[in-house]
Amino acid sequence: MSKKNQRSTTSILSIIFFLATLSIHAQQVLVPPYLQPGNSSNLSNEQKILIWQTDSIPGHFKVEVSLAKPGEIKTIAKTSVVQLKLKNKTTFLYRATLPKLKFDSEYSYTISLNGQPMAEASFTSRTKEKTTRFAVFGDCGAGTPQQAKIAYQIYQQKPQFVLVTGDNVYRSGLENEYRKNFFPYYTAKEADTLKGAPIMQTIPFYMLLGNHDVFGADLDKTPDGLAYFYYNDLPLNGPHPKGMVTVKGNESLVKAFKSANGARFPRMSNFSFDYGNVHIVCLDANSYANPVDPTLVEWLSNDLKNTKADWKIVSYHHPGFNSSKAHYDYQYMRLLSPVLEQLGVDLVLTGHVHNYQRTLPLTFDPKLDSTGTHYAISPEGRVDGKFTLDQSFDGIINTKPKGIIYIVTGAGGAPLYDLSLSGKPELWKHDPQQNWVPFTTKIVSDIHSFSMIETNGKKLILKQLDAKGVAFDEITITK
Repeated sequence: MSKKNQRSTTSILSIIFFLATLSIHAQQVLVPPYLQPGNSSNLSNEQKILIWQTDSIPGHFKVEVSLAKPGEIKTIAKTSVVQLKLKNKTTFLYRATLPKLKFDSEYSYTISLNGQPMAEASFTSRTKEKTTRFAVFGDCGAGTPQQAKIAYQIYQQKPQFVLVTGDNVYRSGLENEYRKNFFPYYTAKEADTLKGAPIMQTIPFYMLLGNHDVFGADLDKTPDGLAYFYYNDLPLNGPHPKGMVTVKGNESLVKAFKSANGARFPRMSNFSFDYGNVHIVCLDANSYANPVDPTLVEWLSNDLKNTKADWKIVSYHHPGFNSSKAHYDYQYMRLLSPVLEQLGVDLVLTGHVHNYQRTLPLTFDPKLDSTGTHYAISPEGRVDGKFTLDQSFDGIINTKPKGIIYIVTGAGGAPLYDLSLSGKPELWKHDPQQNWVPFTTKIVSDIHSFSMIETNGKKLILKQLDAKGVAFDEITITK
């Protein structure tokens, strides 16, 4: 990572959040401004979106952006606002679009209300260099002390972006859960192990849908459900397969939800993007989704075939290869393995299981049913098949894997699963052999952690760090 990018990523001019009285209007900021990737997927165009939320008093905001150099001309960003009426409370959700940005450049932005600065910060646009550095974790928004510690350590690592593998908030993906259990930890005023860190003001988060993120899909029961679509602004280059999240409830509530989210719902369920020399595909793996849906597979195939990135990574919430006891039977995503293998995917990053797991490089051939035309899936969701493991890969001496390495990185803040499994391979076994072989080479289930991935040309390093910033697992992959 260049000194310029490192300096730009961490350069915060100032961050000022007046959460009570900002002006004579006494407007309250409920969610301070944070950065999102916007609808930019490939490296042909770049933009960012700033999002913030206030109470029921409307405000006249001015957003200025410029290259972070003395004397640079500032431009006024176009700002839009949506009025949300959720659970008998009215709020305003603002979006400012920062379009036509230059790659590999440092920008500064200022958000003002009635001439008074509300937020000032700087960020670095995406790089076209053959390097990346990013953090990955899932199952985080539970409002725990461990979540704050992980946020603090991620801030110290200075990633270019963050990938969240789903279950962003607990328990049901509601608007008030994001405001209570998510944003305070990643938009804190300053870095603190007890409170979190100011990450999202300068670093974009790419978030996936987990099962908890769609629990609030019935707006009659949870009027502020599916808040994932309110609070994210991600690439809209994904397909429309049959299995996508469906919003339910009173017609007026559904209409208001769809109007507030526009093209983001349900399009942000599946998307891909480029960053440096990495191409990442993000998929919805919830129970309504079919991983081998023809529309999805066709899009996935074209997407991965057309990328020129050195590294191909796929991410989804529910792991197909999991040696923990928790969520073991949910194996539908194994069905996608042959497609990913054919398309040259290097890594698969998942969450759902609240611990850390790493497999050996593997290939998997799912078993067909008696007709020979469909995959055999048990009522519990198990998928049997033939495993081929690369036992020679160690990530130290032998760094060229034969097969895909599957990572579970679901220890981002929520209570941990199966604490007794750490370092005890004899407890990882499941039966029968067609469903499980010793494909897992590492489980750490008794500490919270996150992944750091760094690429430099044909070399990729993956580290797993604990809540103190200490790496307890590391592998190198080369091509």
